[in-house]
Amino acid sequence: MSDRFPVRPWRFAALASVAMVTASFLSVLYHVVDVVGGVSVFGPLVVASLALAVFFRALPERLAAALATVLLAGGLAVYVVVMPDVYAAALSGERVLSDTIALLTGFSVLRMAEAGAWALAVTPGPVFLTWYFALRENYAASAAVGGLTLGFFVLTGDSGAVGTMVGVLGAFGALGFGTLDVHHGRRRQVEVVAAVLAVAVLASATVSAVPSTGNPLVPQSATAPEGSLAVAGDRVGVGGSITLSPKVQFVVESEQSEYWRAGVYDRFTGQGWVRATGPDEGGVLDAPPGRTERVTQEVTARQPLGVMPAAATPIRVSGADHTVSAFGNPRPDGALDNGDSYTVESAVLNATTAELRRAGTDYPSDVRDRYLQVPESTSDAVRSLTANITAGAETPYATARAVESWLEANKEYSLSVPTPDGNLVNQFILEQEAGYCVYYASAMAMMLRTQGVPARYVVGYTPGQRVSEDTWVVRGVDSHAWVEVYFPDTGWVRFDPTPGNPRESVESETVAEARDDGVEGVDTDGSEDGTYTTTATTTTRTENTTTTNGSTQVGPGLDPTRGIRTVADPGGVNVTDPAGAQGGSGGDGNGGVLPDVPPGTAAVWTILVGGLLAAAHRSGAAARAYRFVWMRTSPRGSPEERVVGAFERTLYLVERTNRPRKRGETVTEYLDAVHADRRARELATLRERATYGGSVTAADADRATALAAALVSETGRETRPATLFNRTISYFKP
Repeated sequence: MSDRFPVRPWRFAALASVAMVTASFLSVLYHVVDVVGGVSVFGPLVVASLALAVFFRALPERLAAALATVLLAGGLAVYVVVMPDVYAAALSGERVLSDTIALLTGFSVLRMAEAGAWALAVTPGPVFLTWYFALRENYAASAAVGGLTLGFFVLTGDSGAVGTMVGVLGAFGALGFGTLDVHHGRRRQVEVVAAVLAVAVLASATVSAVPSTGNPLVPQSATAPEGSLAVAGDRVGVGGSITLSPKVQFVVESEQSEYWRAGVYDRFTGQGWVRATGPDEGGVLDAPPGRTERVTQEVTARQPLGVMPAAATPIRVSGADHTVSAFGNPRPDGALDNGDSYTVESAVLNATTAELRRAGTDYPSDVRDRYLQVPESTSDAVRSLTANITAGAETPYATARAVESWLEANKEYSLSVPTPDGNLVNQFILEQEAGYCVYYASAMAMMLRTQGVPARYVVGYTPGQRVSEDTWVVRGVDSHAWVEVYFPDTGWVRFDPTPGNPRESVESETVAEARDDGVEGVDTDGSEDGTYTTTATTTTRTENTTTTNGSTQVGPGLDPTRGIRTVADPGGVNVTDPAGAQGGSGGDGNGGVLPDVPPGTAAVWTILVGGLLAAAHRSGAAARAYRFVWMRTSPRGSPEERVVGAFERTLYLVERTNRPRKRGETVTEYLDAVHADRRARELATLRERATYGGSVTAADADRATALAAALVSETGRETRPATLFNRTISYFKP
């Protein structure tokens, strides 16, 4: 029977593969517009691009390529027009070239100014051209256009592991199924295509060309890195259980305790934060506009440091080579080694509560543009809840106080939490009972932005352990995230919605356990002798930071223990299973938790398993594996069925070690020709009685299975499949 399939199913499969490629790069573009705005335009734009492909599918290929170029150039021209003047003024050919190189070497699209406008600008061209070629059955060109577009986002780091693999499989599928469509594919050729797809999955899982994309077969959590939260890279993921180091990171000599700021982020993606860049990344060390006091700190590294923690806001740095970020944070050229030190002079805000209440809402345009961004995936329920929480607040300061107080009173503190599925803020505010600092800070920043209050996400360290009048020892467990809120004519004011006492208790327990276990690097400069305390009670600056007897409580006049419920973390903070006591969305009925598998990962696994099965069938491995098990399994059923089953196993064994039985050759003739063992002949006699005489008994069946088992056992030890030469000689034996 012919194994030819109709042509149309392969065309359908090829177009479905093209859809996979398209979806892989469109998912990146959609994520960008979801983060910075433009979702309402994105859908119609994609549909219009597809409609153009359908309408102009009869256009010659050169003209179609020219049309795609016009679409791309026109979109980028619109992007330049909508850019703020300060960015457009810096635009030049050299700048365009340098920005393009930066994008191709890991600079995220989400860090671009007006990233949403850029995403909308580049969408029509590749969508149109990918589907123009697909509809003309030029699947190679279609896969090339879609693959190159996806490859661009792989290089920028914006395409995740699963999305990338789906796109790669789509490109392979478009080529394979497209070829089957054009050349009238057969079943065996389909198995080859499936096997190639499986090889593509395995190759991506074992040898990744872009290490940052991770393994497409194992969904990656958004867990922060071990050691410290204050890595302060250009983009950070947030959420999931974490492990923080009890080892000393640095030592600070300062007149007073502060939060040591390391990094600032302005753009929330739903699963993390990025730094959106301006035309010039170089920032300046400048004092905030409000009333300040000078605080000098000398910081000495006790571990390699890639950041330069300092009290906000640094205005002068000496002792180490550094650059300044666009947010005014110093960062070292390279890394600071153990023993390296630097000195920072900071202008610390000293605004009063009354000044903050009077600050008003006359925000500069750059503050409004940058610090009021909210992803469109943010739930309306979050916006509504925040509006209810802040209903009685008449000023931005009162709004910030209300949100901070609500988070402190209504969320538990725990380092063992599930990795968020989707928008972290939605899940934490509406569904999740517990979280730690990155959850609290991200939620507060977004909640304030929904109410028109500029806020940003900040990482760094709490003051640490005070070991003398002017010295603080700071460990990895002191790394922290908080919020800064902008007040006109004052500057950025710190708010910390994370409950203080539960966090400090977990940190203390972690350090104590590390000391008991003899972990090196937990103490330095007398920190093992205990925390230094003063007898005098002092209150400094505003209600935002209150220093009492050497310990710092953060929050605008709030009692950090009020309304706080804690969650016991088994084993302290060394919790690495995101689906521990807190997490997971499913159960196995025995108290266990079944892991959540993203649909993309499930699809990749389906393709892998299907391809491996096809390869096993195509190579004969599946049949050999089945025969191996079948030969070593005793037949079941009635005596007649057991006898026939034993004989079939024996006949297969004889054919395997000699030659196949010829057409028209009786069983007796065949066994005589190959000089079969007497037991095989006895089994043939029993089989004839079972088949034609129906007179076998249970004892006969037992005898038949025993004979077959003995022959299988002996053959497995003493013989192997016959060579082609032996089979040929045996075939002609008299």
